[in-house]
Amino acid sequence: MKFTIFRTSLLLTLALLVLPAISAAQTPFALTNMGQRIDPDDARMVARGSWGMAVSDSTNPGFKNLAGLTALRQVALKFTGYGDYVSSQADLGERDSHRTLSPDIRVALPIIKGKLVFSSGFEVVRSTQYKTFMDQTWEAWDDTLTGNQQFIREGSLWSVPMGLSYKVLPWLSVGGTVGLVNGTIRESVVTEFITPHNGRVPYPAPLYGPNGRVQEDEYSGTAVTWSMLADLSDRISVGASWRQAHDLDVNRKVSLGGVGQRFNDDWVYHLPDEYRLGVDLRVTGRWHLGGDYQLMKFTDYHGRDDWKSDLEQEYTYSLGLERSSRQERHGGTNNLPLRLGYQYRQWGYQVGGNHVQERFFSLGTGFPFRNQMGMLDLAFSYGTIGNLADNGHESKVWRFTMSFTGLEKWW
Repeated sequence: MKFTIFRTSLLLTLALLVLPAISAAQTPFALTNMGQRIDPDDARMVARGSWGMAVSDSTNPGFKNLAGLTALRQVALKFTGYGDYVSSQADLGERDSHRTLSPDIRVALPIIKGKLVFSSGFEVVRSTQYKTFMDQTWEAWDDTLTGNQQFIREGSLWSVPMGLSYKVLPWLSVGGTVGLVNGTIRESVVTEFITPHNGRVPYPAPLYGPNGRVQEDEYSGTAVTWSMLADLSDRISVGASWRQAHDLDVNRKVSLGGVGQRFNDDWVYHLPDEYRLGVDLRVTGRWHLGGDYQLMKFTDYHGRDDWKSDLEQEYTYSLGLERSSRQERHGGTNNLPLRLGYQYRQWGYQVGGNHVQERFFSLGTGFPFRNQMGMLDLAFSYGTIGNLADNGHESKVWRFTMSFTGLEKWW
């Protein structure tokens, strides 16, 4: 049986979907507030600093701006995954963690080649994996209690986007997306008391029984995004998008162990508008220089009053350089793309009364498939999140990102 690249990539993606993702922990900042933002950018964008709002590519499509998909002439499937190693410092000590994540899976179908494209997929927006296990001491009546406490925070906020992209004019494309947003964040605290105990041997039982609390928040809603891409000249392209402010319905379920109590609560989680703007400048030959800007005013957030005082404006700058690939005979490694970039982000909430600042440096390359029917892209990144003196936490992150793009002729 003969498999095309697209069918092989589809089977690979389905296999990876059924494998469990290892989510041991994120940085300690995932412990706070709404968790840690996940950028579902593919490895090509990550390597050049995560810019891609003004890119349109028929052989290696990007999904950051769906208006850029109108150049497609084949069905496209893209899978992105990454693994990282995080070294974190805090006032209480140090910890190292590893994790893998599949933040983005996309498919695009050209209904009218070069004119109208339908796309859909799955993307992770925020993630909150964090676990701690600590020895503790308590005072209860006349007793001094010793034991331990385990805290687990896990879950993610994700979206299933469905969009249309349309070329209005030879130099102008527009796009619209409806994202079905869902997710669950679960927090559990289990306390175990070891002493004092009843003194019986060989297995003395503690005088105080263990107790626990489990809190689960379920999110559901719809987000609408509008985008455009304009080729202002042979050398300059500009892209922009606007994700409208939207509400997420939240249902909280709380179970208390040891006292046998359960209760539910409901409220609305209002997220602000998100704006993105990007430019792609064809410098010379195969070289492109580009940059993106993203803004969300979390000061307009509503839903949790205990978060309100820490929320602020979130913004991101991305800047990078890319040498595009080519198909020259005997070109060797000089045919491969080359990318490098830098990204700076201020998070949408404060920790320790100060801004949380994130900086990443990246580089990478890619390997085209025969007849330009797909691409394997790789990116290596190093970044820092937070500052020990300002936030009480500081993390160093080493990350490897891989994207697989397969193309298949439709008709």
